[in-house]
Amino acid sequence: MTTAQAQAIPSAPASLTTAAKPVLAPSGAPASPLSGFSSLPSSLTTLGLPTMSSLKEQKDAYLAGIMPDLGLKVKQLKKLKADRKNKHKLSKTEYEGLSMIKAYTKLGSGERTIVEEFYVMRDKDAVKPLPYIREVYRYYQKSARVTSSIVRDEGAGLLLHGPYKRYQNGDLVEEGYYYAGMKDGRWEKYDSKFMLIDKVRWYRGVPAESQLVYYDSTHHKIKEIIPIEYSKVKGPYMAFYENGLLAEEGKYENGVKIGRWTEYYPVNPNGRRMRRKLTQCARDQWDTTFEPYTISEWDEKGKLTYERAKEKVIEEEESEN
Repeated sequence: MTTAQAQAIPSAPASLTTAAKPVLAPSGAPASPLSGFSSLPSSLTTLGLPTMSSLKEQKDAYLAGIMPDLGLKVKQLKKLKADRKNKHKLSKTEYEGLSMIKAYTKLGSGERTIVEEFYVMRDKDAVKPLPYIREVYRYYQKSARVTSSIVRDEGAGLLLHGPYKRYQNGDLVEEGYYYAGMKDGRWEKYDSKFMLIDKVRWYRGVPAESQLVYYDSTHHKIKEIIPIEYSKVKGPYMAFYENGLLAEEGKYENGVKIGRWTEYYPVNPNGRRMRRKLTQCARDQWDTTFEPYTISEWDEKGKLTYERAKEKVIEEEESEN
């Protein structure tokens, strides 16, 4: 074909050259009747088929629904972590919300070296020991002693408050807690191989299971402290007058009175308890044939009115041993 002939052929209409090319169906499959359309007709959306825009809206709504919860959980986790950290810090500076200071004592030498690690109450007037608790532990700085006894010429001492640990020859032999000088929480004792040999739970100076009886419904005037350990009456017993003074004290062993029991008068001149009667009970719970007897008696002025023969008391005590 010559150049002149090619120029003579008329060009295709514009409508044919701009038509969209058909999309080929996969081999062996018929061509889709919608393949020639760039988008679905609006009439097809009424059939329930989701469009791209509706799918995007659903995705955005889903993400918007879960992201706030995720953010809240992250905040909660951070707060929980911070609370734990603060609680750990406070455990070294506070016990039951009261500030404390760490201290220690060291006694003896060699294998008999005893080290006590403990805390004392920072503010000595923050809390006072309960008036009916007999054993209140204090630290006396001058003599470097921890004791429930009164040490003369050293003032009132510092109330123990918080964790307490006692070591002998480097081995932990006892640990527990104090609250304003009173035993509190779980107390444990160990042997030299760190085997548990005893455990007791205390609450503000009395065994945690103890039964406290009061004169009034507001629980301000205590009448009786019945010591209970593992559902049995065991330990120091105390009874009180309505004015708060000690009326009687002694010790129980599985419901049996043992040792010496003391009764007092309901008066307290010059802060000193006035004894009324001293009674000797059985040595232990197994001595069921023992008959309690009176050792001494006093009148309200403190004058001795009766005293059992000392020779007989000594003989009976020796026979018990």
